[in-house]
Amino acid sequence: MRLPLEICQISANIFVLYCRSVKGPVRKSPSSVVRCSLFPYLLAILVTLFAPAPARSQAAPPPTPPPQPQYPPGNEFAIWGGYSLGNSQLFGVESNRQLGELALRYARTLYDKPSTSLQYTLDVIPVETVRQYSFVECMPTPNTTAFCTNGRETVYGGGVNPIGLKLNFRREHRLQPFIASTAGFVASVRPVPVDVPAGTQFNFTFDFQTGVDLFNSSRNRAWRFGYKYQHISNAYRHDFNPGVDFHFIFLSYSFFK
Repeated sequence: MRLPLEICQISANIFVLYCRSVKGPVRKSPSSVVRCSLFPYLLAILVTLFAPAPARSQAAPPPTPPPQPQYPPGNEFAIWGGYSLGNSQLFGVESNRQLGELALRYARTLYDKPSTSLQYTLDVIPVETVRQYSFVECMPTPNTTAFCTNGRETVYGGGVNPIGLKLNFRREHRLQPFIASTAGFVASVRPVPVDVPAGTQFNFTFDFQTGVDLFNSSRNRAWRFGYKYQHISNAYRHDFNPGVDFHFIFLSYSFFK
C-alpha cells in the first residue's frame, strides 16, 4: 500500500519530507531530516572556502616595508684643498714648514652597505707648495761644507696619490664620519724639505685621514671636512733623508654620478 507524501517547507532553503499513513499519524523520514539538518553547515563551509581573495586580503593588509636608505652612485669626482697648521716629528725630523695643496679626486665605491662603505681613491695634485728655510754655504772647511739659513722660500711642485682607501660609517645618514689613507709621490722645483745639494726634488708621501662627509638630501653632492697627518721624505733613497710631518686641514666638494 502506497503512502501519500507531503513536503513541508520550514525555511526558505530547507524542506522536510513527511509520510502520511492512512490510519496513523504523520511520520518524519529520518534520512531526509539528517540531510536537511547538515545543509546549513555545508553551505557555511563552501562560502568560507570560495570567498573572493580580495575580500580576505582587505581584512588583513600586509605590513608596509620600511623605506630603503639612499646611497650615492658609485663614482665620485671632487676638488679639494687645504693647508698645514704645524709639524710633528713622528716620522720626519724637520719643523717650521708649511704645506699647501689644491687637488682633484676620483673615487670608486667598492663596497656599500647601510653601516659602512669602502672606496678606492685617486688624487691628482697639480698645485703643491712648501714653505721652508733657504740655505747658503757658510763656514767651509777642507773636509766639510756647512750650510746656514738665509731666510725663507716657497717651493712649488705637484704629485699623484694613486693608492688610497676611504671607509665611511653611518651610511644611512647624511652626516657620515670617515677614515682614510693615501700614498704617492711629489716632485718639486727645489729640494724639499731641506734645500741643500744633498736634498731631493722627488719625494714620497703618505697620510692618515679622518673627518666627516655632509651629503645633500638626494645624495649626489657632499661637503667634506677633514684632517690628515702627512709625511714627505725620500724614503732613504739617499743617505740624507730629513723628512717632514704635517698636521693638515682640508675642505672638499664632491659630485656623485
